[in-house]
Amino acid sequence: MTLVSLALLLSIAFWLVAALHYFDPSGVVLNEYPGMNAGRKIGLLSHILGGTVPLFTGPFLLWLGQTRQRLALHRRLGYAYLGGAAVTCLAAFYLSLTTPIGFLFASGLFVQTLACIACTSLAFLAIRRRNISQHREWTIRSYITILSFVFFRFIFVALESMGVGGPDGKTLRLSFAAWSGWSVGLLVTEVCLQWSRLFRSPATQAE
Repeated sequence: MTLVSLALLLSIAFWLVAALHYFDPSGVVLNEYPGMNAGRKIGLLSHILGGTVPLFTGPFLLWLGQTRQRLALHRRLGYAYLGGAAVTCLAAFYLSLTTPIGFLFASGLFVQTLACIACTSLAFLAIRRRNISQHREWTIRSYITILSFVFFRFIFVALESMGVGGPDGKTLRLSFAAWSGWSVGLLVTEVCLQWSRLFRSPATQAE
């Protein structure tokens, strides 16, 4: 459960540093980039608020599911997770289709949203069919796509601090972060999931 705890800590740090200031009543942050945020305030805040729910319920869902404790609470948190994911994904579609940053950034955000919907839907379908192992794996993948917003921020800040793309390379850095934030996370997750299966005995895999 070390990774679950780390994910929760990263989520808290991300929310305090990168999300909280968007709710400043003065609107300073939203007005800082009028070309990017103009007319998109509702979509942006809906995206943040919707994403906050799965971001913080995800670690508890994974922990309760892994330990098989308090399954009624696990189920209620699961529905909250689904609702929050639905809101943030709808808002993400809107933001990706209306962004002035460019096609590469918009397509990265759009495909990331599709990945989130696919993983979350398959996690839900798996538990409806009482396939616990598949439900657990798809929930992990789903949460990684939610965490992609955290990875996106860290990648962008890292690239900016290293000066990648030069003084005028902000769009390049944003676009790279939009694509790598979710794809690399899912790749690493898939390797870890399949690695654990690779060394199981044939009898265990058949169960």
